[in-house]
Amino acid sequence: MKFNLERPLVFFDLETTGLDTKTARIIEIALIKLFPDNTTDSFLTLINPEMVIPKEATEVHGINNFDVMDKPTFKEIAVDVMSVIKDSDLAGYNIVSYDVPILLNEIKRAGLFYSIDNVKLIDVMKIFKLKERRDLSAAFRFYCDKELEGAHSALVDTQATLDIFKAQTEKYSDLPKNINDLHNFCNQRDERFVDAERKFRWEKNQACFTFGKFKGQPLSIVSKKDPEYLAWMANQDFSDEVRNIIRSALKGQFPEKKNKNN
Repeated sequence: MKFNLERPLVFFDLETTGLDTKTARIIEIALIKLFPDNTTDSFLTLINPEMVIPKEATEVHGINNFDVMDKPTFKEIAVDVMSVIKDSDLAGYNIVSYDVPILLNEIKRAGLFYSIDNVKLIDVMKIFKLKERRDLSAAFRFYCDKELEGAHSALVDTQATLDIFKAQTEKYSDLPKNINDLHNFCNQRDERFVDAERKFRWEKNQACFTFGKFKGQPLSIVSKKDPEYLAWMANQDFSDEVRNIIRSALKGQFPEKKNKNN
């Protein structure tokens, strides 16, 4: 590896009970410690989160309540985790906005102190996004193996997009072969969320807020508790889908989660 380390760099990843970094509990943690001499050491364990693992979370990572029922709590392995990350920097994929906050909260719950004030955070996802351009010229170069001349001319960009599409249909044999299926492929929805904008997520088959002062609360409850808030939302700069959900809620109609088999 062409990189000089002054102290160990710990790559880590978490599987958790949810997406809210303030309340999510760790149910699996993996740590790989990369030392300056390029050797590594690893640590992996399932963790009992001391709460029921939501079905939606299990659908993502495959870990259920039975898997962790006899596993240690985070408090019981916190010292081991601390011994790995002590005097090290941290690395991972999307760790800055997700994994690090959850880890810090778990350490605090365990009654231990850990600060990232002097810890360097290396986010591989950010490197990927910063180094690998995702504009039309980059896509044309990748799929058509040539430079796009005259980029930002409407006709040139449109023709390039058509050429890229043709190349994609040839490159990916498993790509849908008809417009309807291709539409569904291009507009896949995360089934944990009610809407594409992710303003509401499914919790026990109810649409719940993912933001604002009612974060985590069911839309059906908020509609009764504070209809003025919903009326305000209906006139804000949300997507048409979200505004329609809100307007329906004001009429007493709420989203229903469809069975996958429907």
